[in-house]
Amino acid sequence: MSFPVFRRLLAAERLLFATLDDNMMSFGMIAVVRSILGRPTAGLFLRAQKCFESDRWYYALKRHAFRALRWLPGLTIASITPFDVAPRHAEVAHCGVFDPQYWDLHDGEAIRRPGRTALSEEILARAGGRQILCAVGTLGANKGLALLAETLERYPDIAKSTLVVGAGRVAAESAALAARMTTAGAMIYDSFITDPELESLYGVADMIWVCYAPAYDQASGVFGRAMQFGVEPIVREGSMIAAFATLNGIDHLPVTYGDHEALAGLLRSRLGRSGPTKSSFQVARCILIGGWRRQFVRTISGALGVTPFGKRGDREGHVTENESYQRGRTDSC
Repeated sequence: MSFPVFRRLLAAERLLFATLDDNMMSFGMIAVVRSILGRPTAGLFLRAQKCFESDRWYYALKRHAFRALRWLPGLTIASITPFDVAPRHAEVAHCGVFDPQYWDLHDGEAIRRPGRTALSEEILARAGGRQILCAVGTLGANKGLALLAETLERYPDIAKSTLVVGAGRVAAESAALAARMTTAGAMIYDSFITDPELESLYGVADMIWVCYAPAYDQASGVFGRAMQFGVEPIVREGSMIAAFATLNGIDHLPVTYGDHEALAGLLRSRLGRSGPTKSSFQVARCILIGGWRRQFVRTISGALGVTPFGKRGDREGHVTENESYQRGRTDSC
């Protein structure tokens, strides 16, 4: 945080922090000064749950600091997890919004559909008719790689009916786990994944892996894209995203973390099943996610004192309160 940047942020007529987590000290200082100057400030809190953990001494300090910041006039702290999913976030944030990664493929009218790439075609060819389970993004122990590797090793028959794909950079400390998965029949693509490649994986996957380690309990872009593309996610039972899916009626496949037998049974039970493709499902999901998008835009726009969706008078600006509730719950600041 250089002094010129600090001055620019203080002087802005309106200011939105896309994430306040990266430099909380600077965020706090800027929020205080801007409050004194009467300038509206909003910030997205990506990991508000850290305020309530106890394995680091400073988490309690962080919790008390954000409780105090909530009293600043002109400041809006928005957790990217709605309060009905994480009620304690109301102690450190003014409101809960829907994570942009849960609705970012929705343009206000429809959800973009995934295309095909050389990578997705290679996976389809490799699968040879088997069902496909994709784990995407950085691959590491916190993403549940150990559970996947151990399950494939204990139940080698899974590889006969399911192709497990790991696509994304493999963390250095997890290279041995990735090698074990390859030996057990998985396909590991240890490389940077482009956006078109990433989306194409959702187009060919029957299931998406988001059964992450208990220490990694937060909103997930992988989970968000699975919801938008209509691919069933495998989630950790008791996790924040499992609670979100349950509350919002999102089909998901919960597994107790560490239960290899349960995971193997789940994969066997999905054989021959395909995700919902009926137009009625797609329309219902589009309406639901469109509501999440509107809730986010209206909440943040209101916090900054601007008109949501601009002045073009599009039909999103004429949704009734009942329609707003039906298309996605709202948390008001």
